[in-house]
Amino acid sequence: MVSLIFVSGMAVGALTMHLAERHWVNTERAALSAAEKEMAVQHFSRELDLNAEQAKAIEDVLDEFIMQQANLMAEFDHTRASGHDRILRILNEDQQKRLKKVVSELSKKRRD
Repeated sequence: MVSLIFVSGMAVGALTMHLAERHWVNTERAALSAAEKEMAVQHFSRELDLNAEQAKAIEDVLDEFIMQQANLMAEFDHTRASGHDRILRILNEDQQKRLKKVVSELSKKRRD
């Protein structure tokens, strides 16, 4: 019985966090903005006395890093949304409405 309560609590907590992030938190931010990337390259160039070829190579690595992170975030979002949809299919209409209310209340508390 204790295990069932524990697992149920974990599932509700995970679903609640997912809904809050999906609807109220902006998760679509690149690892580095273009300006941050440029600042990083300039900083490395100054501090490490890089030549133009080295600076370009570091910029290429940062571009690759940013792209990989964006792909991972997209995959993570897809997986999370898929899990959310599967959980919603388990709940009846009344439970779905109650869950939305709980998530809304939690979101309101986070903003206050």
